[in-house]
Amino acid sequence: MKLTKKLKTASLLFLFISVHLFAQKSLVKIEGVVKYDSIFLENINILNLTQNFGASSNSKGEFTLFAKLGDSIMFSSISYTNRVIKISEIHINEKKLLIFLEQDLNELDEVLLSPKIRLDFGNLDVQKGIILNKTENNQKKGPDSRKLTDPTYGNTGVDFVSIFKLITKNLRAKNKERKAAQKENERLIEDFPDKLFTLYKANFFTDVLNIPDDKIYLFLEYCQENGLNNHLNSNEFQIKNFLIVQSRKFNQIKE
Repeated sequence: MKLTKKLKTASLLFLFISVHLFAQKSLVKIEGVVKYDSIFLENINILNLTQNFGASSNSKGEFTLFAKLGDSIMFSSISYTNRVIKISEIHINEKKLLIFLEQDLNELDEVLLSPKIRLDFGNLDVQKGIILNKTENNQKKGPDSRKLTDPTYGNTGVDFVSIFKLITKNLRAKNKERKAAQKENERLIEDFPDKLFTLYKANFFTDVLNIPDDKIYLFLEYCQENGLNNHLNSNEFQIKNFLIVQSRKFNQIKE
């Protein structure tokens, strides 16, 4: 009886190890690069949500992860918007990933100044006789009639609006540059299908990919929904390989 229990335990243990080893073998090593526009992004957190393990990008934006078909991969950072992609057959076959992130726009566009601001008046020209610190003796003096009748009296010459604009100048410039870069990236993504159509001509889509002439732009929209934008900086071989794979799936849906 004890021998039978030992055999059952050993069988279950062997089965568990076999399943675990099989699961490990099904994982594929994938190398990739993560960028913002033309900038390689460092220290981006890369997490395989399905397998619950991850990696991070180096100074060149490069990373290595293990995944299998259907795994969800999340790319996250404090400064960039989180992005989740699903591992497809193309990723498994090419063992390559090119990921573009967008800057997180949920940042403060304004600078809030504390009610108490310490300013250095050492280099400021002020009107002679102006009192910067009020004391009890100052407050005991009677009202100045000129102050009540002359709106220019007591003007220290300190332009707080100009000081505020100077403080926030760099922030506003960076904001403007960031929004311009994002707009340019959006334009490149939007123009990518037209660029491919102009580059490869209609004959490539009709003769090589078997896409009807009146369905070419519909096919390109389908490709955009399935990861075409990830190939903005890919070479011609990678782009054509992607289009060929997607054309087979598209034609199956059409049929």
